[in-house]
Amino acid sequence: MELTADCSRCVGLCCVVLPFSRSADFAFDKPAGTPCRHLAADHRCGIHDRLGESGMRGCVAYDCFGAGQSVTETDRIPHFLVVEQVHEIAWYLADATDRGADVAALVAETERLAAAARPSQQHVDDLRSRVAPALRAVAEAARSAYDGRRDLAGADLAGGDHRGADLRGADLRGAVLLGADLGGADLTDADLLGADLRGASLGGADLSRSLYLTRRQLGSARTRPTDAGTPKRLSEPWTRAAAGRGGDDDGVGRGGHRLGAEGPQELREHDQHRDQQDAVRAPADQHDTRRS
Repeated sequence: MELTADCSRCVGLCCVVLPFSRSADFAFDKPAGTPCRHLAADHRCGIHDRLGESGMRGCVAYDCFGAGQSVTETDRIPHFLVVEQVHEIAWYLADATDRGADVAALVAETERLAAAARPSQQHVDDLRSRVAPALRAVAEAARSAYDGRRDLAGADLAGGDHRGADLRGADLRGAVLLGADLGGADLTDADLLGADLRGASLGGADLSRSLYLTRRQLGSARTRPTDAGTPKRLSEPWTRAAAGRGGDDDGVGRGGHRLGAEGPQELREHDQHRDQQDAVRAPADQHDTRRS
């Protein structure tokens, strides 16, 4: 099961299916189902090499976890949004597997659903309800190694100065870290499931052993950690295709990308797109996503 996006094998689904609103992340409004004005006839982005400077940094951060090419190549395009959720769940389960958790049955169930001809939202919700406890157990086991572990789940830490902070084993699930400075912080074994890292400074931070970190989160940060401070599977290249250039990878959305200098207040505005797109970021019970 592929969990890395390959835009060269997709037909620009995220550029058509997803809505977004004019904000710090997007330069204009686009309703769901309407092709982006920058989508070219070959299903490639016409401004791929200048997305950030064109006010489309939300596109830089976006990742479908490989769902785009999966549904395109299997003629299941109408099910893109559902399959994307399943692939994201698989991403988190891979973290749990790497930590030695016995989640093989859940992984197999997730793979079956990802390949199903007509996966439904109810199927995803049922799977999520079974996956959530397993992910919480893995995070709790990781935190148990630290004395005085910090419970910051759902905390509003926007704009905070956390440079060099010892956040090992911290529960940052669903925490708001908009524009926060985490430079040089140690986030080993920190639970980052659903944490909002938009505009955060991560230079010099150690996230190499953080839990449930995604490309979306790293792509939305103002500055990124070094390769040594990044989980291995997030430091590997992934294919994003520009118009007329096939599937070349020019590094946009990876290590060297820098976002603008907007502060936490501006980043808070117009979050409708993020809320809809990231509602499945934490595969947990809807009432329990932030605090569990």
